[in-house]
Amino acid sequence: MGTMRTPDRETRGSVALLAARLTEAAALGPGAALDRIQQVAAQGAELATVASVASLSRALELLWQRGWLPGEAVAAVPKPLTALVTAAIGHECRRYPTARLHPVWRAQLAALDTAPVELAEPLVPALRRVVELVAVLMSLPQLPRLVPGPCEAEVRAGTAGVDPRVMAKVRGLLTKAESTPFAAEAEALSAKAQELMSRYAFEQAVITADHPQQATARRLWLSGPYQAPKAQLVEAVAGANRCRSVFYPRLGCVGLVGHETDLEITELLATSLATQSTRALAGAPGRTRAYRQAFLVAYAHRVHQRLVDAAAQVRPHSTALVPVLASREAAVDAKFAALFPGIRTRRTTATNPSGWTAGLAAADLADLHPHRRVAS
Repeated sequence: MGTMRTPDRETRGSVALLAARLTEAAALGPGAALDRIQQVAAQGAELATVASVASLSRALELLWQRGWLPGEAVAAVPKPLTALVTAAIGHECRRYPTARLHPVWRAQLAALDTAPVELAEPLVPALRRVVELVAVLMSLPQLPRLVPGPCEAEVRAGTAGVDPRVMAKVRGLLTKAESTPFAAEAEALSAKAQELMSRYAFEQAVITADHPQQATARRLWLSGPYQAPKAQLVEAVAGANRCRSVFYPRLGCVGLVGHETDLEITELLATSLATQSTRALAGAPGRTRAYRQAFLVAYAHRVHQRLVDAAAQVRPHSTALVPVLASREAAVDAKFAALFPGIRTRRTTATNPSGWTAGLAAADLADLHPHRRVAS
């Protein structure tokens, strides 16, 4: 936390007590928290800040133990608390040796723009925000552990991932698809990205046929509103790329399980298509919730069909691909069953015919087919 001096033993005891007061306030709720907050504020800004950091650090440490990742903590808290939780994560994670962090942890921490934890005057409102954030972090549920946590002794090496040159081409295509005002060009660019990644995935499957096939997992966070049909869009892309998905409606995220290559294209393409669907929806005539819901559900339905067709066009006819894809599917199913036992299937419905028709039409214009003017 910046250049804060190291407290002596007596001060550390006081800080621990004050941090406990803040944690108690978070557990008690807003109505009973004021007394504890005032006790901490009475000790002055320096001690109050150190106590806030200690309380937040403990809440984050427990959150990591419940399977959460740093980027997910930022995504899950209310927007007004984003800067505070980012600062708290930066402070907490500085004590973890970088060499012992999983690559996913290192990547997510590197993406956070952290700053020192600072409490603005007056202290009581600032401490209320600290207590509110501690309460939010304490309320977040247990999640499946995707990668080893920062305090675990053994860190397994991550998978090699997709060739950076291929990913650069795919990202370039999708960036153009999101920015072009021409629907036909966007359609061509998105499908080109799907075909490029499918071809790469099939080639790698044949090359690694003699290797043990492994599945990994990640979570993709959705922006509101209409998160349920947006989750169906992610599921549509995932299914077309040999991945499985599960939606957390209360958190607004989708869990994905698949081979690393397939997960990469699923996340990239789902994010791009979500941007394209939002732009298409903004230009649609209907404004009711039922219309928009039907539009997005239909969009996801048609996108799935088109992605499957695009992938089929580049699938090799070699029989060498059959056993390795079967082995990958078995690995994905086993990983999914281990992470999400007893999962239930739920469908988002659409009740507005005009919204459904418009959504199908918009998906037909989404960027999914090869365009000969685009360099591979």
